[in-house]
Amino acid sequence: MGTWPRPLPQLCSGTFPSVPEIPIAGSVMFVTAPRASLAEALMMIRETAVVTDSASYLPAEVIERFGIAVVPITVVVDGTAYREFIDLDAPEFYRRLAAGAQVGTSQPPPGSFLDQYDRLGAIGAERIVSIHIGAAMSGTLNSARIAAEMSAIPVHVIDSGQASFIEGLCVWEGCEVLAAGGSTGEMAEAVRRAGEQAGNVFIVGGTSLLKRGGRMTDDPGAAVPILALVDGAIIPVAAASTVGEALARMVEWLEAAMQKEPAKRFRVGVANGDADELAGELEARVRELPGVAEVVPYVIGPAVGAHTGPGCTGLSFLGRPV
Repeated sequence: MGTWPRPLPQLCSGTFPSVPEIPIAGSVMFVTAPRASLAEALMMIRETAVVTDSASYLPAEVIERFGIAVVPITVVVDGTAYREFIDLDAPEFYRRLAAGAQVGTSQPPPGSFLDQYDRLGAIGAERIVSIHIGAAMSGTLNSARIAAEMSAIPVHVIDSGQASFIEGLCVWEGCEVLAAGGSTGEMAEAVRRAGEQAGNVFIVGGTSLLKRGGRMTDDPGAAVPILALVDGAIIPVAAASTVGEALARMVEWLEAAMQKEPAKRFRVGVANGDADELAGELEARVRELPGVAEVVPYVIGPAVGAHTGPGCTGLSFLGRPV
């Protein structure tokens, strides 16, 4: 077997582990055109370019709308380093994980960020806002800060304090503030508020539980831990006796958050970490809730999947305006 699924005590022990930084040859950019195109130049928000990392799991449409540059997290599988979504996609990652591969993650080297910053400056950016996975969980932010010191144009590096699509919600909120005419300072404040206000809840190993007990049921004697990422640590927040009950409890968790802020409309991400059936059922339940303005299904990629394993689904949510 591979590294996952891990025993619950190890899962809930705190920060995401990493392996030593492994340099990777080749381009680290999702946009690799050597010269600026008109489309690239227009994608910046009033001469401000936005950079994030691939663990934010933003929808492609959002990345394109705001012209967000994405630096891939390094994922190590059986000792070989891959760039998330460039050298290794989610289906292949989970296939190899199921086959017993040993997996880990590493922050991108500073050069990956500097290459992006230089490219963005070359196509007309006057400043860059670089928003990343929380420093408590990854060394990614430190790599960005090192690169920012070497950049020819000003780079404001922001710690989202979050990971996965919760980080993505923070980036998304900041981009909308900037696109609406806000300053970079106002953008940074929106990211900070989003990071503080966003909620999340999830389960791991759900697929194996389903296989043991059948659709939406499992061994009634085995509790299903319901988890959340809080202040950079994964902690248990509740438990259920079946997978179906766990899905219901996660929806109730979201409903409770919405009831506390009835004037807000919620943007909700539904996670799918090699858990199509579970994620589909959870999404259907969320879409029935009043007060949910937007439902965003997303795939948990290798960078986070290396720590949550297969069969993970859950919710990341943010009441808006922040």
